[in-house]
Amino acid sequence: MGEAEEWSGAAESESGRTGGRQEGATVTETERPGAGEQSGHGKGQRQRMADSADSKPLNRRGMLAVMGMTGVGLLSASLLNRTSTSAGAGSVRAAVYGPGPAWAGDSVVPVTIAELRTIASADESCLYYVTDRGREGMFVYDPADATTADNNGTVFVSSSGARFKRIVGESVDVKWFGAFGDGYNHPLSDTFATLAAARVWYPHAKALSDETDWCAIQAAIEAVKSGTTGTTVVWIPSGTYIVNQAIRAEVDNIVLQGTGASVISLETDYIALLVNKTTPPSTTVEPVRNVVVRDLTFQAVKGFGPSNAGIVALNHCIDVLVDNVRVIGDSAQLTARQRMTNGIATSQGTNGVLRNCVVDGVSKPGYYVANGTRDLRVEGCEARNVSGHLGAQPGMGVSGADRIQFVHCNSHHNQGAGLQISTDGYPAPAGTPATNVQVIGGQFHNNQGHGILTGTNVPGQYPRHFQIIGADTSNNKLHGVNITGGHHVTVTNHTSKENGSGGILIDNGAGLVTNVDVINPNVYNNAQLLTIGGIVIRGASRVTVQGGRVFDSQETKTQDYGIEFFPHAGGVKPSDIRIIDVSSFGNKLSDYALGVVEGANVEATTGYYRIQDNGTPESVLSAPPGSEYTDTATGIQYVKQSGTGPTGWKQVSLL
Repeated sequence: MGEAEEWSGAAESESGRTGGRQEGATVTETERPGAGEQSGHGKGQRQRMADSADSKPLNRRGMLAVMGMTGVGLLSASLLNRTSTSAGAGSVRAAVYGPGPAWAGDSVVPVTIAELRTIASADESCLYYVTDRGREGMFVYDPADATTADNNGTVFVSSSGARFKRIVGESVDVKWFGAFGDGYNHPLSDTFATLAAARVWYPHAKALSDETDWCAIQAAIEAVKSGTTGTTVVWIPSGTYIVNQAIRAEVDNIVLQGTGASVISLETDYIALLVNKTTPPSTTVEPVRNVVVRDLTFQAVKGFGPSNAGIVALNHCIDVLVDNVRVIGDSAQLTARQRMTNGIATSQGTNGVLRNCVVDGVSKPGYYVANGTRDLRVEGCEARNVSGHLGAQPGMGVSGADRIQFVHCNSHHNQGAGLQISTDGYPAPAGTPATNVQVIGGQFHNNQGHGILTGTNVPGQYPRHFQIIGADTSNNKLHGVNITGGHHVTVTNHTSKENGSGGILIDNGAGLVTNVDVINPNVYNNAQLLTIGGIVIRGASRVTVQGGRVFDSQETKTQDYGIEFFPHAGGVKPSDIRIIDVSSFGNKLSDYALGVVEGANVEATTGYYRIQDNGTPESVLSAPPGSEYTDTATGIQYVKQSGTGPTGWKQVSLL
């Protein structure tokens, strides 16, 4: 997706008080971090609270002085067992539970949200404790505010116009705004008769068919955006939340925090999480800084994701962190619906870190690092089962981006390559190549295409300056590494084994490959489906293979040559080829030999070899003049005196 997408209570038991003390009081940790009820205030503060209560009731100001705003939440559960002197005194709750502690009677009022909205005369000296399940919390009346709208979560407005504001700890909980998280549909039409009525609480609602979970999540984000909550953390507890619109996290420093068991489930064929900030009428994408998305699953198995965009789409996100996020698609449904859907897509200036994420079952690259992405690190991420009607889509793809790292990633069982480094078609017609890409460690295996593919879909363009360091490409149907486009390429300490075709192919068939260094490769037992060499150089120039091993250790050999040469389609032979101190042994036909293509030997026209093998090189090994050869059986050394074919070798002692 290279361009901007447009979007049309922990219980504190109270077994009694004796002599001003609470006995048996315990605090149970909940999963929601930062809640006022679970802050670091200990029993000492609760004891001070009780001791003060023995002498006289505390008003709100006194209570806050003793406990602090966050510490007030420690009272939350125990306050359920009392009545209100200001509201709800005759409620069913009072009849069932009886009166609460006398010391709290003039200070804390337990109410439902419905009761809070009907209070005719608010008391500035009281704390109001909302008891609705999942939405519990302390509220204060703000007499100085007559304008803030009811947002159904952190601000409630009574029929008399009083503004009650939640005491917020370190996070804003989406359930405060009415999110269910039970995996069932809850359209706004279940609660509201008209869209206008729904928009009183959810101004961003588009239709009565909108899911309450989406409205609540977006409302929590808008509350954080308002700057009135004192935090930028939006807490999404464990559960499955149904969304039918894109969650727009376009707030600087926002944190969308789940539990690892928090699931965002798409109900429509659209983006689940989108950062694409614009200020109408302008369509220019604006930066959003320090967005964090952590411990969430985005599930697209009811709605199946967008077309030509990511289920998670991040445009112009500066210093983004996406950590421990799963994106789950359904490639069969995407194929049936002809949807072209990425998992996580970045573009237009996005930088930062994608870490410990999994993308499974989408129809375009699971991770698409697209045009304009800069300085992005993809670390410890996994892509799998990418397939669809487009065919041969990679698990991970980077194009039109600069300074990108893939570190210890795992990409497997994809329809195309494990990783593809290429050129973005934007802006047309020249396109933008990927540049300065590093692949450090990781495994790219069991793919239907290549392990790692570099190339282009833009004539005359090619990726530049990329490195593959210490990676493993194994058991892929085609080549382990296929370099069909690239300038200044380094493949270092790379293992490529048991692939269907060659271990490493350097293919200059389109004239787009030059300056390739393969250092210390470990290439073996390849050509499982197609007879070919371990390392294949096709019409390329300025290629060095230095050190390492190219061999076949199988009982039934499949890898015919150690290093094999071909001309490209125009008949141009490889040139300026250097093969230095490579250990090649055990291959099916010959350790060092030149493949026979159309009945003619193919040799490198220029370059330099320093190699060794068992036997004399004369009439066997083609090499550029000046090359050196050692016969391991006799220790005799040879130098290539003339020609580029297999003749012209002379013993050093006879020179």
